[in-house]
Amino acid sequence: MSDLFSAPTLYALGAVAFALLAVVLLRIVRLIRSGTPVTPPDWIEHHRTPEDQVVNYATFMLDSSGRILSWHPAVQRILGYEKAEFIGLAVADLYTPEDQADGMPQGDLAEAAKHRRVTQERWVMRKDGSRFPASVSTASVLDRQGTVAGFSKRVRDLTESRRVEEELGRSKEALDLASEAAGLGTWEHDLVTGELHWDVRARALFGRPPDAPATYHGWVEAIHPDDLVDAEAALDRSLRDQQPLSTQYRVIWPDGSIHWLAVIGRAIHGPSGKPLRMRGIVLDMTDRKRTEERLQDVLRLEAIGRLAGGIAHDLNNMLVAILGFSDLLAQSMGPNDPRLDDVRQISQAATRSADLTRQLLAFARRELIQPRRLDLNNIVRYAAGMLRPVLGENIALDLRLSSRVGAIHADPGRVEQILMNLVLNSRDAMPHGGRVTVETDAVIIQADTPGWLPPAEPPPPGHYAMLAVSDTGHGMDPATLQHIWEPFFTTKPAGKGTGLGLSVVYGSVKQSGGFVWAESEVGRGTAVRVYWPEAAREPETLIEAPASAPIIHGRETVLVVEDEPVVRALMVRTLRNLGYACFEAGDAEQALRALSQERIDLVITDVVMPGISGGDLGSRLAERYPDLPVLYTSGFADDEMIRRGLLEATRPFLQKPFTPAELGRKVREVIESPSRQLEPR
Repeated sequence: MSDLFSAPTLYALGAVAFALLAVVLLRIVRLIRSGTPVTPPDWIEHHRTPEDQVVNYATFMLDSSGRILSWHPAVQRILGYEKAEFIGLAVADLYTPEDQADGMPQGDLAEAAKHRRVTQERWVMRKDGSRFPASVSTASVLDRQGTVAGFSKRVRDLTESRRVEEELGRSKEALDLASEAAGLGTWEHDLVTGELHWDVRARALFGRPPDAPATYHGWVEAIHPDDLVDAEAALDRSLRDQQPLSTQYRVIWPDGSIHWLAVIGRAIHGPSGKPLRMRGIVLDMTDRKRTEERLQDVLRLEAIGRLAGGIAHDLNNMLVAILGFSDLLAQSMGPNDPRLDDVRQISQAATRSADLTRQLLAFARRELIQPRRLDLNNIVRYAAGMLRPVLGENIALDLRLSSRVGAIHADPGRVEQILMNLVLNSRDAMPHGGRVTVETDAVIIQADTPGWLPPAEPPPPGHYAMLAVSDTGHGMDPATLQHIWEPFFTTKPAGKGTGLGLSVVYGSVKQSGGFVWAESEVGRGTAVRVYWPEAAREPETLIEAPASAPIIHGRETVLVVEDEPVVRALMVRTLRNLGYACFEAGDAEQALRALSQERIDLVITDVVMPGISGGDLGSRLAERYPDLPVLYTSGFADDEMIRRGLLEATRPFLQKPFTPAELGRKVREVIESPSRQLEPR
């Protein structure tokens, strides 16, 4: 038995086996050259991949010249060849015509013979002529002498993986697009090594350039000092309680600007439950924070407006009495009475107070808008008296009023407010003094008038009255000039402006059918020009700012309905002095009783009264006495009052405070209104 496995015996057996293998290979080569289908020898089966392990690739054997020697079912699934037609096929037939022209089939075999294995990704041809992406690996098979006896070829179908990659790529692009649109940046913090990673958007949100390194120390330095403790506490709390991280804090950019960021993330834990890293997103909240601050400003302004409006309402009632009785007292004195000057001083102080309350009502938007034909020059002259004290001693006011300016149709209070806002802006632009120029002119705009910048919409052609306010202040750059009409936009420091002035100017002018234009240059001042369409040239008396028409007496009977006794007493006395017969009532119920007993030609009623309001009283009178005119008065009139039905915008109205002369003129105007036709009752 030992002789059987002796060295000579083993050598002899090896020689026999090698001879048999050589015979088999020689026979295979002859069959290939003769074109006879090749039946692979048994040893090739050892290079086959078991069928149940094949998913998306096929492996087969080649001889040294590139002829295919083996087949299994995966070849049919991937390449479409049956066994009989695949064995003996030249491997070059699996290459695309372009690759064949480049000599790749022979090149791959040569590379495999030289380097043992070569792997490439390329297109592979199926039997039906279609092509698919594949990973192709070619390995050389050596005999005992180290000579290349053949090759092993593996073709892996990448169609599905490419589809998945493309799908992932599209999903990533969509995710990147969504993140970019939402302004989201991603971050990751390795809790073991301390390394911090920000993507490009996260770096931008922290004010860092794309190539800046992300470090924990840099993160700490970026956070606003007042928010650092809370930011670190939120991170520690999230790790300790194993809860998602959600916090907001301010960051300071290298240019000194402050931005709000919202940070959301969660910890990733290891098998032991210990947190290994934090991963999340960061979002810019600066615009939202500014919007919230602006909303708070609006709410605060609204509250101040309500307070100012309420104060102005009560103060106007008192000013009616002060102005009225001062006027009556002055009329009772002789021209040489030494007390007359004191009375005039009281009247002037009350008039100034009335101007202040009117400004309060304008600020609070509690004025009833009453457009009418106006002389723009008269409005400017009247407002100039209030502008000079506002500007101060170091700013000169220059009026340049053109006699060619036509009438405009607008609310006089709104025009004054526009002028006041523009002059105040000019004053603030000249902290060290300068000159404000207010000018008016008649302007004709044609369809091809040059000077309108895109995207500015050219105004309709026509005749316009222009009001211009220019200054010698510091001016504005083009970027700032683009935003001046936006609500809440201001270049003034925090607490020094609301950013509402120019937006109110813009809205008021547009409401009157006009438009506004601004020009500015840094260091050379600013000019704002307001254009109103000229009113139709009708034979109508223009309304001047201070009423100066003579007071006409009358003999009609007037009922005064006023819940404030001192105001009611003044109105009754004023009207009786003008020749009217007067009755008085403290509320609507007393007024209805008086109307049932007396013939009344005019009812004057306050709008806001306890019980039945003046608006409701007027509605009842319109039903019972449709030809009876009603004049409404109030120290507090606004759009909300109209919406609540207290007063219709078309009803005759006299804003408090008013003087006895203004009351007399308005009463005469309502009584003699062309729309009124009295019928005896």
